[in-house]
Amino acid sequence: MWVSSSTVSVPSVGRLCEISGKLQPGKRMSEDSSKQGSGSTEVVRESKNAEKKPTSNRSIADVVAGYTGPLLLAIFASTMGGSFQFGYHLGCVNVPQQVIKEWYVDSHEQMFGYRPQIEDVAKWQWGITVALFALGGMIGGLASGWAADRFGRKGAMIANNLVALVATAFMWIARYVNMYPLIIVGRVIIGINAGAGTGLVPMYLTEISPVNLRGTIGSVNQLMITIAILLSQIIGLPQLLGTKEHWPLIFAFTAVPVLIQLCTLPFCVESPKYTLLIRNDAKQAKEDLEKLRTGSNLVAELEMMRREAEATSVVEGDGVLRLFKGSYAWPMFIAIMMMMAQQFSGISVAMFFSTPIFKAAGLGPNAIYATLGMGACNVAMTVISVYLVDHPRFGRRILLVSGLAGMLVTSVLLTVSITVYNKDKIGNQWASYPSMVLLYLFVISFATGPGSIPWFFVSELFDSAARGGANSIAVCVNWTSNFFVGVSWEFLNQSLHQYAFLIFAGFLAFFIFFVWVYVPETKGRSIGSYQE
Repeated sequence: MWVSSSTVSVPSVGRLCEISGKLQPGKRMSEDSSKQGSGSTEVVRESKNAEKKPTSNRSIADVVAGYTGPLLLAIFASTMGGSFQFGYHLGCVNVPQQVIKEWYVDSHEQMFGYRPQIEDVAKWQWGITVALFALGGMIGGLASGWAADRFGRKGAMIANNLVALVATAFMWIARYVNMYPLIIVGRVIIGINAGAGTGLVPMYLTEISPVNLRGTIGSVNQLMITIAILLSQIIGLPQLLGTKEHWPLIFAFTAVPVLIQLCTLPFCVESPKYTLLIRNDAKQAKEDLEKLRTGSNLVAELEMMRREAEATSVVEGDGVLRLFKGSYAWPMFIAIMMMMAQQFSGISVAMFFSTPIFKAAGLGPNAIYATLGMGACNVAMTVISVYLVDHPRFGRRILLVSGLAGMLVTSVLLTVSITVYNKDKIGNQWASYPSMVLLYLFVISFATGPGSIPWFFVSELFDSAARGGANSIAVCVNWTSNFFVGVSWEFLNQSLHQYAFLIFAGFLAFFIFFVWVYVPETKGRSIGSYQE
């Protein structure tokens, strides 16, 4: 959340040209001072041409050719930690919640001497367990920007694993000491881990990506989240770990992605943008960029980074408040609205409470498997959106608007379907099946764009000097919105029943208008160029 108050020292044009001249034969600039000026102009021209390079002939072969081994390793290692943990703990308490609630009752009786009704546990202790995950996310999100600038993008992600291990210990041991408050504490701590990850991972992916693959690589963050949600729901089945004896292992599984990231991320490169613009190490930035690129024009890309550093070389000393002033103010407002759009769409309700919703729709014991089907649809559509987000016929805005519009239509139809079923649960049993299909379509619409794009879109709006702080604010807003939706849903559901979805429909209508009118298209543009 912190924006450094120091002055960024910018490497000279000559120094960058000297470093990068060896990359492509025939393009090395003369060290003669009379030729440096014309060489710099040529590089700038190449840089601009690279930004405007048409993508109409973009093929799968071209996309695959843009990946190097170090780039693929960095994508896998970063998302396996932060993205996976977020998705896993978003979904792991959904399927086995009834078994865990029953243990809450037993634990409460042993700790306090009286046995509460399971309905009271579901309303209070379990509600707190679910909600505090988002509260921890707020804290982690706020800390992510400071950690990213203080320890580096990679260093902060590595350190974040220590938080996950502490959370794992609390949640795993709770069953064996028969103290359910330990799970509540563990959920707060793992929320901090997930919140930090949702700030760090998209930032890192945006900064290491070639401009033509930035949306695709940025969307891998959401893809890993959806895969983790589905995996957590499968693991939580009664046939696997969702039993009275084995459910603690669901939380213990948290250590697996921690170990994978600790074994892979140290071998990945740091973000070249961070290395050049914040650490002022042009030589290391050039070496890291060479590993991440194949046939890209590295001279032009380094020059773009230098120009970005020049534009932000003097950073004022009013910290995060600076992001609400001058050229940063409007991009910051857009970033906040994008994050609010994601959560006030109602997606958290679908993820947290999908099984009870399916039961209310008349699916009975099959509700668990309907939830798994929803998770599978989420993964499948996210895979498609990973390709579409950088496709020449689509882009950020089209996918966002179409996804939000789909959620609006399905939320209204879902309300109608559940209403028809509730009027006559025996005679209108057929209406339960459209409810299931509509909830699937709701999630598919979310995966089209609103699920993945806001996470990396924020990083595209800001230069490196402001990116850490802007991500902190945006991620905190996302988690705060998540918290309020989660806490208020039980009250809304009890008061308005199925009509509660119409509230989300109202939010969706507003955000469709906002995105269509005010949100810029960032596909193919240099990072932070919108501030200009």
